[in-house]
Amino acid sequence: MSPKSSKKRPKVKSQGKNPPFDSVKHAPSISGRSVSKASRRGASTRQNDDAQIKAAPKPPQGGYFLWGRHAVAAALANPNRRIAALYITDDSRDSFDALYQDLEANRQAELPDARPIERRRLDGIGGHDSEKAVHQGMAAAVWPLDAPHLDDFIADSADKPIRIIMLDQISDPRNVGAILRSARAFGCNAIITTHRNAPEENGALARTATGALEHIPIIRVVNLARAVESLQDHDITVAGLAGDGTMDVGALADFRRLAIMLGAEGPGLRRLSREHCDHLVRIDIAAEADSLNVSIAAAIALYAAKG
Repeated sequence: MSPKSSKKRPKVKSQGKNPPFDSVKHAPSISGRSVSKASRRGASTRQNDDAQIKAAPKPPQGGYFLWGRHAVAAALANPNRRIAALYITDDSRDSFDALYQDLEANRQAELPDARPIERRRLDGIGGHDSEKAVHQGMAAAVWPLDAPHLDDFIADSADKPIRIIMLDQISDPRNVGAILRSARAFGCNAIITTHRNAPEENGALARTATGALEHIPIIRVVNLARAVESLQDHDITVAGLAGDGTMDVGALADFRRLAIMLGAEGPGLRRLSREHCDHLVRIDIAAEADSLNVSIAAAIALYAAKG
């Protein structure tokens, strides 16, 4: 493994000759008609400056933005993550430098230079995912990770103990991000979901996952029922979470090779998904309670499966 660099500092691209917005000095007030004209010109200039500052940078074609310290740090450290651009605010420079200095020298060499950016511009990188991204002063424009094929993943797992989460039409990226975070915490090996009716990688998902996206592979399949059959053919028990399940969630610890399937909030598991499960498992909650958020249910099931 290459030695860590302790001296190299990431380069920062120049912002050019234009001064930052806060340092622009407006002309003093004058009297008469010229005040009105000057005011209009000043207002127009300020509007243009505001528009320039608030215009968020764009991700690369086919890519998206990661934001927040944990998500960016995990992406920097992941050699499989392709990063197109890095953006940091002035007040986050020291924090970013600390992350950068912890990287191996060969990883530092392949990263793009960090670009300084006004905080108000960075606020808009969430796009439709967020009205104002909680970015903590740093963001990375990235391309999605290469997803493994289910057959390759099964072959690599061989006869090892395994924990998998299967998602049956869970489409909220924040729920999926929270499930990824629990999967990382409780030693889950992979998430299996479908190409359709499931969120693509995006900033909201990555932000909620707080770095887990870089560690837990997301395997996408065309047909979830056929994926269940493939797992069962390799001695992996598939347990579906359902309110009317006949098995208590504590029994999940008894299975050495296990996949836990979760359905969308409200409808739960689809009929075909239920029929393909080896067991239906319940989480007992108070009688007056309606249901659990799906990401909370995933965390409980993964914790129970640890034994």
